[in-house]
Amino acid sequence: MPIPPQQKLQRVQAALRMEAANNHEGAIRTYRELIAQDPADPRLHYHLALALHATLDFSPALQAARAAIRLNDTIPELFALQALIYRGLNRLDDARAAAERGLALDPNNIASAKLVGDICFLRGDIDEGLARLKPLIDRGCDHPQILVVYAQLLSANNKPEAARNILERALTKPGITPQSAAPVHLHLGAVAEKLKDYEAAWQQFATGNRLRNSVFRPAEHDAAITDIMTVWSKERLARLPRAKGKKSEQLVFIVGMPRSGTSLVEQIIASHPDVYGGGELNVVTGVARELLLPTPDHPNTLARADALTQPIIDRASQHAQKLITAPAPRAKRFSDKLPQNFLHLGLIQTLFPHARVIQCVRDPRDVCLSCFTKYFGGANSQPFSGDLTHLGRYFRAHERLMAHWHNTLDLPIFKASYEEGVEDIENYARALIDFLGLEWNDACLRFWETKRDVITASTDQVRRPTYTSSVGRWRNFTPHLGPLFESLQLGPNDPWPPKEPRA
Repeated sequence: MPIPPQQKLQRVQAALRMEAANNHEGAIRTYRELIAQDPADPRLHYHLALALHATLDFSPALQAARAAIRLNDTIPELFALQALIYRGLNRLDDARAAAERGLALDPNNIASAKLVGDICFLRGDIDEGLARLKPLIDRGCDHPQILVVYAQLLSANNKPEAARNILERALTKPGITPQSAAPVHLHLGAVAEKLKDYEAAWQQFATGNRLRNSVFRPAEHDAAITDIMTVWSKERLARLPRAKGKKSEQLVFIVGMPRSGTSLVEQIIASHPDVYGGGELNVVTGVARELLLPTPDHPNTLARADALTQPIIDRASQHAQKLITAPAPRAKRFSDKLPQNFLHLGLIQTLFPHARVIQCVRDPRDVCLSCFTKYFGGANSQPFSGDLTHLGRYFRAHERLMAHWHNTLDLPIFKASYEEGVEDIENYARALIDFLGLEWNDACLRFWETKRDVITASTDQVRRPTYTSSVGRWRNFTPHLGPLFESLQLGPNDPWPPKEPRA
């Protein structure tokens, strides 16, 4: 029996409140229950796709968006959402096509226009991006998302003053929400820093992060790290079966803190003809959720880990590797550079015992400052990045877990120092390719010429040769970094790398 309209509206509103409270799983359950009762309502599929996208569960999100479009292909917002999901899947051609369909239905559709401009920025097609957005700007469009992308394109075109004017225009929009204003302030900070106005830059960075109002609980995160170390102890890893076969030798996991040089490493190795750079994938996170989240039969992660059997591990390994390598299944090496995979290296060893791991390391002060000054795409994306104390706590937790993996795993782990890379790119690149077990190729020294989609906060940096100006960048903001120094237990006069291993 169809659900009464008023009851459906009330349940959708309840699900939206769950999403606002970051209870995306509850919202997803609600939307699926409603779809089971009323499968012909495209709005329900649309809301489900949005909620799944918020959890970075892109494949089912895409299925939900496609279901909505099959039910009604005249709504431009559906194509804009489909484009956003394709972007998350690193499928920029499909994202561009979906956004263009949205614009064909409504040339003024903000979400679709923003995505077209964003894709142009990601691909380095700066002039095209400016040309596509300029008519909207000239007609007086004041939507912050459009103005931010247009300002990014202007800044990439070496027009920081024009970018600043556009961003300041965004802040004059009546009723602009804190969530919309946050990226504007962060980008204004980047422009001011480019103009070497460091005090103004800091004020904008601080304002943007305050408006993000991200939620991070460092004590809970520290406890979660301890739990991971307990679950993936040396003894349990020795007891657990591992996936059979040597096929996982194909896989390379690039891990580390965000902004630690993961994009540079992947761009270098992906310039080799035998390597496919897969970008930031969420497959391992999804497998971890499927295999390790508590169930009524196994009420905690320890119990679920102990219940892993050879058939379960083999099936999960084969399925995950197929998903990861789908764009280039025959590549000799295939990289996944999701930094947060450092949380799952125990599971990675179990599923992919012949994989390789590249750990990116960089001066924590530069890493944390870079995180603080970047907008990662959502109010609660990288939630630790909006507070200097939280950043230091997260970095220390990351160090603690990586030390555990080095003492526990059999997987080969190569430490790639960002500072060494920008200082001597040839030896750095040769060491990386040697670690992958491949013959050297000179294309790896011209990595900025490699045509591939780079969908990270570092997209502009990997399209040019290495530079050393970002080393010690934190020194420009020293007066403001006291809470970070204290939280990192690393002061402004301490050397990096440290002379003695950090505790």
